[in-house]
Amino acid sequence: MWHGVGIRYSRGRRSVAKRTTTTKDVGLLHQLYQSGQLNLVPGYQRNSVWPRAAKVYLLDSILRDRPIPPLLVKRTSATLGGRITYEVIDGQQRLRTVFDYLDGRFRLGDQAGPSRSGKKFQTLEPVDQGQILNYDFVVEELSEYNEEDIKDIFVRFNRFVVSLNSAEIRNARETGAFANFVEEVGLWTYWADNRILSAAQLQRHRSTEFAAELVILLMEGPQDKKASIDLWYQTFRAEFPEAEEVRERLRGYQEWISNALPSLAETRFRRPVDYYSLISAIDMISLAAGGVDELDPESSGKRLVEFDAECADGTADGDVARYLAAASRQTDNIKPRETRREILARRILTRFEVPSE
Repeated sequence: MWHGVGIRYSRGRRSVAKRTTTTKDVGLLHQLYQSGQLNLVPGYQRNSVWPRAAKVYLLDSILRDRPIPPLLVKRTSATLGGRITYEVIDGQQRLRTVFDYLDGRFRLGDQAGPSRSGKKFQTLEPVDQGQILNYDFVVEELSEYNEEDIKDIFVRFNRFVVSLNSAEIRNARETGAFANFVEEVGLWTYWADNRILSAAQLQRHRSTEFAAELVILLMEGPQDKKASIDLWYQTFRAEFPEAEEVRERLRGYQEWISNALPSLAETRFRRPVDYYSLISAIDMISLAAGGVDELDPESSGKRLVEFDAECADGTADGDVARYLAAASRQTDNIKPRETRREILARRILTRFEVPSE
């Protein structure tokens, strides 16, 4: 059986399209580039678009001997007396980054450690220089593929490339007590049952990130953006003693919402931005009133349904207009979050005043 080989016929002769997997170290690849045997920018390729942070991260991965995705190149067989040449189909950004660093075009960052931070290749310790030059890229070489095939391969490689989101990066990187707790909360079927998060969002760990946002909300109130999430993962890596208390409060609020809004999935409050605001408002009132049991879900639910209808009316003014504005722009900034909490709290209340800050 033949693997990775296709037979092509052209003008009466047979050519074999072949894929071969090999390795080439950085030093050799740099030599091929300098000698003109390695073409980084075929006509269908993009120009260099990586920011400096991405470049530094790649070099740090090489210095730590972490795996890097393979390169895909088209190999042109040498004619009599000629040289083998390579055309990069996928991997231009990776190679250009490494070559730019070897040529002294940028410095390493702080994540590379104090002994490497701020250094260009020429000022690295010899052992680190050797680590970079001897690092092996996995290379898949394509031979005897025509230009149309190569362009099709390039499109297929890049058409549906999806970058890791912040939640997926944390899921891969973070461990510890807080990470375990928010992962547990993120796995609750509640999020899917009430259509708060879609199947695609659940698959990409958005539920874990949203759980972290809600946990921090219940511990410290509304936060400005998501920057504090990473700090919580680090601070509560060894233990998270508040886990049981937070779980109980969040479950209690969810039960109250189910009683107040039996058709939550049909309202705007199923949207993460609005659900966050609803939990925030309930928590603020509950803490001031001595518990969520003091809130009447039936009357408060009617007010929330009315508010939902006013938001959908299209002629909103007053609090409704302010809420919609705060729910449509910079939604995770502290001011819009506080504005939404204040407005929803007024709608939920039956006999309590909105607590002053």
